[in-house]
Amino acid sequence: MADYTRIRSTVDAYIATLTLDRPEHGNAVDDAMHSELTRVFADMGRDPDVRVVVLTGAGTTFCRGGDSSPTRTFTTLTGLTPIEEARLIVETLLDLDKPVIAAVNGDALGLGAILASLADVAFVAPTARVGDRHVLGGVTAGNGSAALWPVLVGLNRAKYLVLNGELLTADQAVSAGLLHEVVADPLSAARELATRWATLSPFALRSTKSVLNRHLKAAADEALGYGLALEEQSLAEFTARRAR
Repeated sequence: MADYTRIRSTVDAYIATLTLDRPEHGNAVDDAMHSELTRVFADMGRDPDVRVVVLTGAGTTFCRGGDSSPTRTFTTLTGLTPIEEARLIVETLLDLDKPVIAAVNGDALGLGAILASLADVAFVAPTARVGDRHVLGGVTAGNGSAALWPVLVGLNRAKYLVLNGELLTADQAVSAGLLHEVVADPLSAARELATRWATLSPFALRSTKSVLNRHLKAAADEALGYGLALEEQSLAEFTARRAR
């Protein structure tokens, strides 16, 4: 893990803590972090010293989504296209059969909301906001919310959240079923649960999670590739309009 520049990783007592580490930018996902997210969950799956993963953000924000600064070049470190990376991020997270607990310490927007909602449990700070505003920005919401949130919250509620670009309060996100519990200290709550799970049978945890995630993986197989292809098309059209 020493070659990661945007994600801090520590492992203690079979618990890996992954920290998205661009606090001065609200942990916005730049090109380097985007590429690193394509392999970090696979790394966790291969590490024999890891039984449970805690995912959080540095500073006061979990992840405000993709870095939209004009200096971003959308140049990947993997040789894949950004859209191919986006699919790999979601698929490797769903393929990770070790439990993932999100400590949502602040706003989780766009890709940040996808990461938080696809964790097995997500504890969220009372002041956090959660949502995906792709559509409001003129871009197809193809990177996970349109494909997978219907499994989590139901189709009609997902339509409202995604098409409306709704930013939910922490309480609303829990009530909707995207996240799990509002707590004053999400990281402490995540570590407490991780400590409990790390003492359980690793095979029982991993095999049970793999059964549960088949529901999400089926939705990803059905809709994620289609959504990302449309997102790529909408991004090309958006870029062309901006260039005119």
